[in-house]
Amino acid sequence: MNKWNNYSLAMLCLLLMVLLSACSSNQADSAINEEDSKDGSVRYYESEKGNVEIPLEPSRVVVAVRDYVGDVLAAGVKPVGISETMVFDAPYYQDRLDGVESVGEDTAISLEKITSLNPDLIITYAEDSYEQLSKIAPTVLLPYGTLDYEERLLEIGNILNKEQEAEQRLEQYQEKVKEKKEQLSNILEQDAKVAIIEVTDKDLYLFGKTYGRGGEILYNQLGLEQPQKVEEVTEAEGWASISQETIPEYLGEADYILMGVREQGSDRKAEVQSSKLWTELPAVKEGKVYEYDLDSFYFQDVIALDYQLDLLVDFFQSSEK
Repeated sequence: MNKWNNYSLAMLCLLLMVLLSACSSNQADSAINEEDSKDGSVRYYESEKGNVEIPLEPSRVVVAVRDYVGDVLAAGVKPVGISETMVFDAPYYQDRLDGVESVGEDTAISLEKITSLNPDLIITYAEDSYEQLSKIAPTVLLPYGTLDYEERLLEIGNILNKEQEAEQRLEQYQEKVKEKKEQLSNILEQDAKVAIIEVTDKDLYLFGKTYGRGGEILYNQLGLEQPQKVEEVTEAEGWASISQETIPEYLGEADYILMGVREQGSDRKAEVQSSKLWTELPAVKEGKVYEYDLDSFYFQDVIALDYQLDLLVDFFQSSEK
């Protein structure tokens, strides 16, 4: 009997110890949760680098890469600092960037400048600078190219706690696309084909559905087609390099051509446009070539797309008069 009582007492003590330990653990966890909810100023965002503690209402945002600046602006947040690469030259951003400071270019971000701006949140896709940026302020790494323009805006809206603003801006743009598509249905053939070519000082590039230059609008939103050969070579990467001799092979089927010229590419452009390979293209003969400004057509957020949509619709309408 004594042995049984001793055994029961030992088991009871062990059970009490386990219960006390569990209660202590739960209380500790509850304290953390209560502290977070009481403070209400931070939350956790699950990023490529794990959970990141970020401000609930970020007020001093640095966008350390050019391609996310438009999304942050579209979500209703004016950053304190941005990567300047091409951004300040884009006409659709200029009236939105008063007082916003440059933190350098994508490939040469100034950590010192970012620190001086005292950011409470940094957004980037640059793996090579992530650790350094994280030492300055909470940093979210959002990989580039994994989300389309809609998904990217909504995700950045989530990061900034501006989901409603992002959704509203997206809806406004999509409604405009419907209206413009209806306008074009009256003047364009249903199977109209459009090709995008860009000229540099050395190379010629074709662009597809996912690499800016109006491709997102033309093919994914307005529902226009690419010449088959262009689609084949741009499908994987969104772009392809071609030789001048193959221009008829890729552009001969196009009813319309968009042409861009990069800096220092003007001599090459003149060479291309003076060649018979170019002048004999059906779209060229019919005057259906639109020379786009790279500053206007590089980015593909809703602010940029909204601006580009107007230019493209104007081009198609003027081509068919």
